[in-house]
Amino acid sequence: MMHTKISLMMTCILAAVCLMTYGVRHAYAQEKKEKPVRIKWESIEGIIKYRVLIRDSEETIRVDRTVETPYIDFILPPGKYMIRIGAINKFDKISFWTDWENVELRKSIKSGFFTNDYAAKVGLKISGGAMYNMAFPPWSRLYLNSGFDFPNLNYIGLIGFHFGNSQYIKPENFLRFMGIELEGSYSRFEGRKNTQFESKLLNSTAGPNVFIKTNLNIPLNFYLRAGGGVSYSIQDYTRRTFQGYPLIRGSIQTLDPYAKVGVSIELNFFYALSLDIGADYLIIFYQGKFFQGLRFLAMIGVRI
Repeated sequence: MMHTKISLMMTCILAAVCLMTYGVRHAYAQEKKEKPVRIKWESIEGIIKYRVLIRDSEETIRVDRTVETPYIDFILPPGKYMIRIGAINKFDKISFWTDWENVELRKSIKSGFFTNDYAAKVGLKISGGAMYNMAFPPWSRLYLNSGFDFPNLNYIGLIGFHFGNSQYIKPENFLRFMGIELEGSYSRFEGRKNTQFESKLLNSTAGPNVFIKTNLNIPLNFYLRAGGGVSYSIQDYTRRTFQGYPLIRGSIQTLDPYAKVGVSIELNFFYALSLDIGADYLIIFYQGKFFQGLRFLAMIGVRI
């Protein structure tokens, strides 16, 4: 039953990834269509046409065109170029050439709806959202999976620093695909009904992560992360007699180490917002035993 639930959850995540990828590629392609650049100059009496030459920094001619208007529209990637214009008279001869002038093309400062950019170029991302927890045996015999109702929701938050998106680091090597995070989470596990023993487990974790991410030319990225830290747990329990009457009530509070690995997909939209969907494999070294489980998460983030 556990394997069926996990397979169903992973299938849903993969289906969502495929739909998001297709939708974002289509929308991003429409948005990122290159727009022509227009350069104008003063018209000259007696001149009927103009020959325009544009060369790049390696002195390769990128544009060689004759126009009948005192302007030219063209498409070139951002960079530094030089331009000169030849004035053609009514005898279809070039009367004179201008000197080479420097021209620099830059990306528009206007951000698109779908973009990987960080609003202030700091490289900081703050995210928060909800989780669905599934405990592995033997703990799944004691505790239910987390619910979707508000009192039983589980929460997660991240503050991450992305090296490759920060103007203060500007790494040129593999570091541009990496970053660090500080993660905190809160989980609630309700106990299964039992005539002799009932338990409820509250758990909070806090610790750092290290991640590797893609840097695609579409606002869709994939993350692989690993981390660990401290887990604080409160276990409230009740032991009952064979007749079902409470015999012993107690509470155990512990501090334990934990470790995790996870994957997620990030969709960047609305200029500085992100949607993250992913899954973590979590191990808590709880009272000398392994508390293992899967966490499926969805978060909204802000890129700064």
